[in-house]
Amino acid sequence: MAALDKIKAKKTLGTVDYVESSEFAQGILPTKKDVIQNMLYLLHPKRAGQAQRSKEDAAQLLAELLQEHWLFCNLYTIATQSIKKHILKVYEEFSKLYQSRKRRKNELFIQKADDFNRSSEQLFDIFCTDTVTREKLEQCSGVKMTDTEWKFLEDQRNERKMYFEDFVDKKQMETIERRRKVESLEHFRKIAEEEKEARKRKEITSNRDEQPVEDVNKNKDDSCLEYNKGIGGFSDKAKRKRLSSCWVTGTATSTTYNESVPSENQHLRMNIRKVRPGFYETFDKYKNC
Repeated sequence: MAALDKIKAKKTLGTVDYVESSEFAQGILPTKKDVIQNMLYLLHPKRAGQAQRSKEDAAQLLAELLQEHWLFCNLYTIATQSIKKHILKVYEEFSKLYQSRKRRKNELFIQKADDFNRSSEQLFDIFCTDTVTREKLEQCSGVKMTDTEWKFLEDQRNERKMYFEDFVDKKQMETIERRRKVESLEHFRKIAEEEKEARKRKEITSNRDEQPVEDVNKNKDDSCLEYNKGIGGFSDKAKRKRLSSCWVTGTATSTTYNESVPSENQHLRMNIRKVRPGFYETFDKYKNC
Protein backbone atom coordinates (compact mmCIF):
# COMPACT_ATOMS: atom_id res chain seq x y z
CA MET A 1 0.00 0.00 0.00
CA ALA A 2 2.85 2.37 0.79
CA ALA A 3 4.28 1.80 -2.68
CA LEU A 4 0.93 2.60 -4.25
CA ASP A 5 0.67 5.86 -2.30
CA LYS A 6 4.02 6.98 -3.70
CA ILE A 7 2.82 6.53 -7.28
CA LYS A 8 2.05 9.95 -8.70
CA ALA A 9 -1.04 10.58 -10.78
CA LYS A 10 -0.22 11.23 -14.42
CA LYS A 11 -2.32 12.27 -17.36
CA THR A 12 -1.02 12.42 -20.91
CA LEU A 13 -2.40 14.87 -23.45
CA GLY A 14 -0.97 14.27 -26.89
CA THR A 15 2.75 13.81 -26.29
CA VAL A 16 2.97 15.77 -23.03
CA ASP A 17 2.69 14.23 -19.56
CA TYR A 18 1.05 16.13 -16.72
CA VAL A 19 2.27 14.71 -13.40
CA GLU A 20 0.76 15.75 -10.08
CA SER A 21 2.84 18.16 -8.00
CA SER A 22 2.39 19.55 -4.50
CA GLU A 23 4.46 22.72 -4.87
CA PHE A 24 5.88 25.30 -7.25
CA ALA A 25 9.49 25.71 -8.25
CA GLN A 26 11.15 28.44 -6.20
CA GLY A 27 12.60 31.51 -7.86
CA ILE A 28 10.33 31.42 -10.93
CA LEU A 29 6.64 32.09 -11.53
CA PRO A 30 4.31 29.11 -12.20
CA THR A 31 3.11 28.24 -15.69
CA LYS A 32 -0.28 26.91 -16.76
CA LYS A 33 1.17 23.40 -16.69
CA ASP A 34 2.27 23.91 -13.08
CA VAL A 35 -1.28 24.95 -12.18
CA ILE A 36 -2.78 21.85 -13.82
CA GLN A 37 -0.29 19.54 -12.11
CA ASN A 38 -1.07 21.09 -8.73
CA MET A 39 -4.79 20.64 -9.41
CA LEU A 40 -4.14 16.94 -10.13
CA TYR A 41 -2.49 16.65 -6.74
CA LEU A 42 -5.24 18.48 -4.85
CA LEU A 43 -8.00 16.47 -6.54
CA HIS A 44 -6.38 13.10 -5.84
CA PRO A 45 -8.55 11.35 -3.17
CA LYS A 46 -5.54 10.08 -1.22
CA ARG A 47 -3.96 13.53 -1.18
CA ALA A 48 -7.16 15.25 -0.14
CA GLY A 49 -7.52 13.19 3.02
CA GLN A 50 -11.16 12.54 2.25
CA ALA A 51 -13.30 10.73 -0.30
CA GLN A 52 -13.05 13.49 -2.87
CA ARG A 53 -12.21 17.20 -2.89
CA SER A 54 -14.33 19.36 -5.14
CA LYS A 55 -12.84 21.39 -7.97
CA GLU A 56 -14.06 24.56 -6.29
CA ASP A 57 -12.23 23.78 -3.05
CA ALA A 58 -9.07 22.71 -4.87
CA ALA A 59 -9.06 25.89 -6.98
CA GLN A 60 -9.55 28.02 -3.86
CA LEU A 61 -6.55 26.43 -2.12
CA LEU A 62 -4.42 26.74 -5.22
CA ALA A 63 -5.41 30.39 -5.72
CA GLU A 64 -4.16 31.21 -2.22
CA LEU A 65 -0.89 29.33 -2.85
CA LEU A 66 -0.37 31.22 -6.10
CA GLN A 67 -0.94 34.55 -4.37
CA GLU A 68 1.60 33.66 -1.71
CA HIS A 69 4.15 32.55 -4.32
CA TRP A 70 3.85 35.80 -6.28
CA LEU A 71 4.02 37.74 -3.03
CA PHE A 72 7.38 36.18 -2.21
CA CYS A 73 8.61 37.72 -5.46
CA ASN A 74 7.09 41.06 -4.41
CA LEU A 75 4.57 40.95 -7.26
CA TYR A 76 0.97 41.96 -6.62
CA THR A 77 -1.86 39.85 -7.98
CA ILE A 78 -5.53 40.16 -8.85
CA ALA A 79 -8.23 39.13 -6.35
CA THR A 80 -8.31 35.56 -5.03
CA GLN A 81 -11.71 34.85 -6.56
CA SER A 82 -10.50 36.04 -9.98
CA ILE A 83 -7.48 33.72 -9.72
CA LYS A 84 -9.83 30.88 -8.79
CA LYS A 85 -11.93 31.48 -11.91
CA HIS A 86 -8.83 31.43 -14.13
CA ILE A 87 -7.70 28.16 -12.56
CA LEU A 88 -11.06 26.49 -13.12
CA LYS A 89 -11.16 27.72 -16.71
CA VAL A 90 -7.70 26.31 -17.56
CA TYR A 91 -8.35 23.00 -15.80
CA GLU A 92 -11.76 22.63 -17.48
CA GLU A 93 -10.16 23.12 -20.89
CA PHE A 94 -7.54 20.52 -20.07
CA SER A 95 -10.14 18.03 -18.80
CA LYS A 96 -12.27 18.33 -21.94
CA LEU A 97 -9.30 17.61 -24.19
CA TYR A 98 -8.05 14.76 -21.99
CA GLN A 99 -11.47 13.10 -21.78
CA SER A 100 -12.12 13.23 -25.51
CA ARG A 101 -13.15 9.88 -26.94
CA LYS A 102 -10.76 7.99 -29.20
CA ARG A 103 -13.03 8.26 -32.23
CA ARG A 104 -12.92 12.05 -31.87
CA LYS A 105 -9.15 12.22 -31.71
CA ASN A 106 -8.74 13.28 -35.33
CA GLU A 107 -6.40 15.82 -36.87
CA LEU A 108 -8.42 18.70 -35.43
CA PHE A 109 -8.11 17.26 -31.93
CA ILE A 110 -4.35 16.78 -32.35
CA GLN A 111 -4.01 20.40 -33.42
CA LYS A 112 -5.99 21.61 -30.39
CA ALA A 113 -3.98 19.40 -28.03
CA ASP A 114 -0.68 20.68 -29.46
CA ASP A 115 -1.82 24.30 -29.13
CA PHE A 116 -2.87 23.73 -25.54
CA ASN A 117 0.42 22.01 -24.66
CA ARG A 118 2.40 24.91 -26.11
CA SER A 119 0.34 27.48 -24.21
CA SER A 120 0.73 25.46 -21.00
CA GLU A 121 4.45 26.35 -20.96
CA GLN A 122 3.55 30.04 -20.73
CA LEU A 123 3.19 32.05 -17.54
CA PHE A 124 -0.07 31.71 -15.63
CA ASP A 125 -0.38 35.48 -15.43
CA ILE A 126 -2.31 36.82 -12.43
CA PHE A 127 -0.57 40.20 -12.13
CA CYS A 128 -2.68 43.16 -10.97
CA THR A 129 -2.71 45.57 -13.91
CA ASP A 130 -4.97 48.09 -12.18
CA THR A 131 -2.55 50.89 -11.28
CA VAL A 132 -4.74 52.44 -8.58
CA THR A 133 -5.35 49.15 -6.79
CA ARG A 134 -1.70 48.10 -7.09
CA GLU A 135 -0.46 51.39 -5.63
CA LYS A 136 -2.87 50.98 -2.75
CA LEU A 137 -1.56 47.46 -2.11
CA GLU A 138 2.01 48.75 -2.16
CA GLN A 139 1.10 51.51 0.27
CA CYS A 140 -0.65 49.12 2.69
CA SER A 141 2.12 46.50 2.58
CA GLY A 142 4.93 49.05 2.77
CA VAL A 143 6.92 47.47 -0.09
CA LYS A 144 6.98 48.85 -3.63
CA MET A 145 7.94 47.01 -6.78
CA THR A 146 11.44 47.87 -8.02
CA ASP A 147 12.79 48.03 -11.58
CA THR A 148 14.38 44.60 -11.10
CA GLU A 149 11.03 43.06 -10.22
CA TRP A 150 9.38 44.66 -13.24
CA LYS A 151 12.11 43.18 -15.45
CA PHE A 152 11.68 39.81 -13.77
CA LEU A 153 7.93 39.85 -14.49
CA GLU A 154 8.54 40.76 -18.13
CA ASP A 155 11.09 37.95 -18.46
CA GLN A 156 8.67 35.40 -16.97
CA ARG A 157 6.10 36.43 -19.55
CA ASN A 158 8.53 35.78 -22.40
CA GLU A 159 11.84 33.89 -22.39
CA ARG A 160 11.75 32.87 -18.69
CA LYS A 161 15.51 32.94 -18.24
CA MET A 162 15.73 35.00 -15.06
CA TYR A 163 15.70 33.52 -11.59
CA PHE A 164 14.59 35.32 -8.44
CA GLU A 165 17.71 34.65 -6.36
CA ASP A 166 16.56 36.58 -3.30
CA PHE A 167 13.42 34.50 -3.02
CA VAL A 168 13.73 34.15 0.74
CA ASP A 169 16.30 36.77 1.69
CA LYS A 170 16.12 38.83 4.87
CA LYS A 171 14.12 41.64 3.31
CA GLN A 172 11.49 39.28 1.97
CA MET A 173 11.27 37.40 5.27
CA GLU A 174 10.56 40.67 7.07
CA THR A 175 7.89 41.42 4.48
CA ILE A 176 6.32 37.99 4.97
CA GLU A 177 6.18 38.43 8.74
CA ARG A 178 4.54 41.82 8.31
CA ARG A 179 1.95 40.45 5.89
CA ARG A 180 1.11 37.47 8.05
CA LYS A 181 -0.65 39.86 10.41
CA VAL A 182 -3.22 40.32 7.69
CA GLU A 183 -5.31 37.37 6.48
CA SER A 184 -4.46 37.97 2.84
CA LEU A 185 -4.01 40.64 0.20
CA GLU A 186 -7.79 40.69 -0.06
CA HIS A 187 -7.82 42.81 3.09
CA PHE A 188 -5.83 45.53 1.33
CA ARG A 189 -7.93 45.17 -1.78
CA LYS A 190 -11.09 45.59 0.28
CA ILE A 191 -9.75 48.82 1.74
CA ALA A 192 -9.08 50.17 -1.75
CA GLU A 193 -12.58 49.23 -2.93
CA GLU A 194 -14.18 50.82 0.12
CA GLU A 195 -12.33 54.06 -0.56
CA LYS A 196 -13.54 54.01 -4.16
CA GLU A 197 -17.13 53.51 -3.01
CA ALA A 198 -16.75 56.32 -0.47
CA ARG A 199 -15.56 58.69 -3.20
CA LYS A 200 -18.51 57.73 -5.40
CA ARG A 201 -20.99 58.32 -2.58
CA LYS A 202 -19.35 61.68 -1.85
CA GLU A 203 -19.71 62.71 -5.50
CA ILE A 204 -23.37 61.68 -5.54
CA THR A 205 -24.01 63.66 -2.35
CA SER A 206 -22.31 66.75 -3.73
CA ASN A 207 -24.39 66.52 -6.91
CA ARG A 208 -27.57 66.40 -4.84
CA ASP A 209 -26.48 69.44 -2.83
CA GLU A 210 -25.99 71.36 -6.06
CA GLN A 211 -29.60 70.72 -7.16
CA PRO A 212 -31.49 74.09 -7.72
CA VAL A 213 -33.73 75.26 -4.85
CA GLU A 214 -36.68 75.68 -7.25
CA ASP A 215 -36.58 71.99 -8.14
CA VAL A 216 -36.54 71.02 -4.46
CA ASN A 217 -39.53 73.28 -3.68
CA LYS A 218 -41.38 71.94 -6.70
CA ASN A 219 -40.84 68.37 -5.53
CA LYS A 220 -42.11 69.30 -2.07
CA ASP A 221 -45.22 70.99 -3.52
CA ASP A 222 -45.93 67.95 -5.68
CA SER A 223 -45.58 65.58 -2.76
CA CYS A 224 -47.90 67.73 -0.61
CA LEU A 225 -50.48 67.84 -3.40
CA GLU A 226 -50.41 64.07 -3.74
CA TYR A 227 -50.76 63.70 0.03
CA ASN A 228 -53.81 66.00 0.13
CA LYS A 229 -55.41 64.08 -2.70
CA GLY A 230 -54.84 60.85 -0.86
CA ILE A 231 -56.59 61.97 2.33
CA GLY A 232 -59.43 63.90 0.66
CA GLY A 233 -61.82 60.94 0.48
CA PHE A 234 -61.05 59.92 4.04
CA SER A 235 -61.85 63.41 5.29
CA ASP A 236 -65.50 63.20 4.07
CA LYS A 237 -65.95 59.81 5.68
CA ALA A 238 -64.51 61.11 8.93
CA LYS A 239 -66.95 64.01 8.90
CA ARG A 240 -69.91 61.66 8.50
CA LYS A 241 -68.62 59.50 11.32
CA ARG A 242 -68.26 62.50 13.63
CA LEU A 243 -71.81 63.68 12.84
CA SER A 244 -73.28 60.25 13.61
CA SER A 245 -71.30 59.85 16.82
CA CYS A 246 -72.45 63.19 18.28
CA TRP A 247 -75.92 61.79 19.03
CA VAL A 248 -75.39 60.64 22.59
CA THR A 249 -78.11 60.13 25.24
CA GLY A 250 -79.25 63.40 26.69
CA THR A 251 -76.53 65.33 24.84
CA ALA A 252 -77.86 65.63 21.31
CA THR A 253 -76.15 68.58 19.70
CA SER A 254 -78.49 68.95 16.75
CA THR A 255 -81.15 71.64 17.24
CA THR A 256 -83.24 70.00 14.53
CA TYR A 257 -83.40 66.80 16.54
CA ASN A 258 -84.40 68.62 19.75
CA GLU A 259 -87.22 70.36 17.95
CA SER A 260 -88.60 67.27 16.18
CA VAL A 261 -88.37 64.78 19.09
CA PRO A 262 -90.26 65.43 22.35
CA SER A 263 -88.13 65.81 25.46
CA GLU A 264 -89.77 62.80 27.20
CA ASN A 265 -88.60 60.55 24.32
CA GLN A 266 -85.09 61.91 23.81
CA HIS A 267 -83.67 59.51 26.39
CA LEU A 268 -84.52 56.63 24.06
CA ARG A 269 -82.08 57.89 21.44
CA MET A 270 -78.67 56.29 22.02
CA ASN A 271 -75.39 56.01 20.18
CA ILE A 272 -75.73 54.10 16.92
CA ARG A 273 -73.41 51.46 18.34
CA LYS A 274 -75.59 50.79 21.41
CA VAL A 275 -79.01 49.10 21.98
CA ARG A 276 -81.78 51.16 23.57
CA PRO A 277 -82.96 49.97 27.02
CA GLY A 278 -86.54 50.07 25.74
CA PHE A 279 -85.74 47.17 23.46
CA TYR A 280 -84.89 44.91 26.41
CA GLU A 281 -88.03 46.03 28.35
CA THR A 282 -90.26 45.18 25.40
CA PHE A 283 -88.48 41.86 24.94
CA ASP A 284 -89.03 40.94 28.62
CA LYS A 285 -92.76 41.78 28.40
CA TYR A 286 -93.26 39.43 25.45
CA LYS A 287 -91.17 36.76 27.14
CA ASN A 288 -93.26 36.80 30.32
CA CYS A 289 -96.57 36.64 28.49
